[in-house]
Amino acid sequence: MRRATILALVTMLVLPAAAGAQVLKSATPEAQRANRHYRNGWEAMRAEAWAEAAREFQQAIDIDPKFALAYYSLGRADMGLRDFPRAIAAYLKCRELYVGIGGERYSSQIIASRSIDDRILEYRVAISAAQNSGLKAQSQSTVLYVRELQAEIDRLEQAQRRHLDTPIDASVPYFVPMALGAAYFRSGQVADAEREYKTALVANPSSGETHSNLAVLYLTTDRLEQAAREIKLAEETGFKVNPNLKDDIRRRSGGRY
Repeated sequence: MRRATILALVTMLVLPAAAGAQVLKSATPEAQRANRHYRNGWEAMRAEAWAEAAREFQQAIDIDPKFALAYYSLGRADMGLRDFPRAIAAYLKCRELYVGIGGERYSSQIIASRSIDDRILEYRVAISAAQNSGLKAQSQSTVLYVRELQAEIDRLEQAQRRHLDTPIDASVPYFVPMALGAAYFRSGQVADAEREYKTALVANPSSGETHSNLAVLYLTTDRLEQAAREIKLAEETGFKVNPNLKDDIRRRSGGRY
């Protein structure tokens, strides 16, 4: 299989930031500072200035060590730098933070409300970035990403309305294991990549990008029937599969798939 085909298909979604993202005045000053660095990081990502982006995301993390999306974005910058071990570490930390949200307890309702406002701000900034990406080729991935983030906002706002001291859902968004799978794949850790892609599909079976990435993995490990099945599933979601991938599967299978 052509190397360029593999590299193109396992690249994760890049979402540049928008300058005018909505700011919650009730969010803490630290969260607002962290999100300024986060937005700067995505501006650098748009210019493919990976090292600058990584520095900005790290500054956001230094201000807010629980900024899960900043770790996710740091992983994206590390992928651009082709530093796959660092990307894996960033994605694992992102997942750890999402898992840890479910165990958070606060000493007062005011502290709980401020913490939730901080998280809502993070998601709103990320949504603004996605909606202004202008990347039509990745439209399905962008829609799913935004939908996932909006669902997180809805859950957080519901928690506030009910005066809860924790978010009502601490599940890990599908795009985290999908990104982790891509990093593992690029590191040659195929078994780990397969596990993470499947985890992402359990969380969101409608992710055509994940089905396509899994098809690439199956193709590289000579599981052609499974690769063809994942291509079919990807296309059923409306995802536009790279024609080179389909050609490679057809050629390698002698036209059977």
